[in-house]
Amino acid sequence: MKKVSLLAILATAASIPAAMAQAPVASAANCPKAFQGFHLGGNIGYGVGKGNTTYTRTNAAGDTIDSHKFNLGYNGVDGGLGVGYTHRFCNWALGIAFDANWASTTGKFNSTEANGDTLGYKASLRNSLQLYGRAGYVLANMVLPFVGLGWDNSSWKTTATEGLFSGSKSKRYNAFLWKAGVDFLATKHVVVGLEYTGTIAGKKSVTGTGDDDITRSASFKPQYNKFALTAKLVY
Repeated sequence: MKKVSLLAILATAASIPAAMAQAPVASAANCPKAFQGFHLGGNIGYGVGKGNTTYTRTNAAGDTIDSHKFNLGYNGVDGGLGVGYTHRFCNWALGIAFDANWASTTGKFNSTEANGDTLGYKASLRNSLQLYGRAGYVLANMVLPFVGLGWDNSSWKTTATEGLFSGSKSKRYNAFLWKAGVDFLATKHVVVGLEYTGTIAGKKSVTGTGDDDITRSASFKPQYNKFALTAKLVY
């Protein structure tokens, strides 16, 4: 009996180092890699927002004839394609992504001038390029809530019409971007989700003089909000 007990103690002691050596492997198994990898994806959504706008008319002597300040509201369909990479640190997920979007977002403003002419002002979002980082936390290895910050470069076309005068200009705006959303693991390599993206850009101005020697100046500062459905193929 003593020999049997001694052998049992020795066997138990010998198994302790082996179990400790296997502990890191077990720990690694607790950090699965769902959501991790490069992705190709797309999004489709709806955008709304307002742009702070000022429209001023000045005569040849430099005197202000009239000036309008208004928030130009706009809305429309917005969708695009994107690429990116996400890395898992156990349940934490960090990544970087780039999206190219095309939009039909448009807003209009109309006003009657003192001379009876109708002032029409229109702004349209044509496309946007977005680069941003993402950070999130994986729940149950199936759900990934995340937030993001980055940069947006968007092309806006503004058009002003007034009597016989008509002028339009396209400009690209650099903007600060923020994002929040949630991704769901549909299959091993397919992720679907919902997300909100907000941007706010700096003000840009356009000036032009018509045949009537009246100078028109317009400034536009867009803020934009987009709500979208997303899908990604992760590999």
